[in-house]
Amino acid sequence: MIEELNYVDVPYLQDILAYLPIEPDDEEDVINYINNITNVVAVNYKYEQYQFAYFGMHLLFMTYVYCTAWKIAQIEVDRYKDAIVFARPYNGREHDFKIEDADSIFVYSLMPEKDISKLFKIIELDNSQISVIADLVDTRNDMAHASGKFYILNEEGFEVKANSIFTSIENIHKHMNCPIRNWYGKVLLSFCRGEYEGYDDPKDIIVEQMIQSFKLSIKELLICNEMSVNSLISAHIGFKEKLKSFKKEIKKYCVESEYIQD
Repeated sequence: MIEELNYVDVPYLQDILAYLPIEPDDEEDVINYINNITNVVAVNYKYEQYQFAYFGMHLLFMTYVYCTAWKIAQIEVDRYKDAIVFARPYNGREHDFKIEDADSIFVYSLMPEKDISKLFKIIELDNSQISVIADLVDTRNDMAHASGKFYILNEEGFEVKANSIFTSIENIHKHMNCPIRNWYGKVLLSFCRGEYEGYDDPKDIIVEQMIQSFKLSIKELLICNEMSVNSLISAHIGFKEKLKSFKKEIKKYCVESEYIQD
């Protein structure tokens, strides 16, 4: 008999999952990876193994960090290339270290975790928030050593640590608001110009180009849904009907997926 797990019982778990990819189209199967970690978190939390549950939360956090770094590379191409000039992998991983044109979010796992957070200067994340990411890595590292003691002993301790992860994700996400809007604006114009060959239905672009190829999370999709197209219409009056049609379709998709209420 398969044990039934309730993710809702784990503080901040559902909240964090909303910032991770919805359904990415990847060879390495990101969704299966996320689901497996989520199960590990839920099982360990249920059986009061709070420190091990926290390790899983930290893996979800780093997956979010990797996804965000990858998206920055797609959106801020020139600034990203400048930022990675001095990026170095762990010793012995030089051959696999290809972040100039990363085809996987997990390529970032080959470099020191604290170095990855420095890429967030591109989205204007301030030094104090970058330091928080480094502190979270240090906290995880301290717990991972065989020190003979546990640092998270109860639900309250777990909730405090999980809150630190969630707050950091929220801060990073706020700074991704403008980049995501700029990227989405380009998607809209590409659609209007017919640059997505073989795509006539906005829903197909939402699913295949935005959610699958670009690995959008629920929270990022909601940024797109909330964005007004009025300025684009003003600048490209000939695209008015197509822009309104896309705007209507993305709202419909969010409602049908129960990300928002109509």
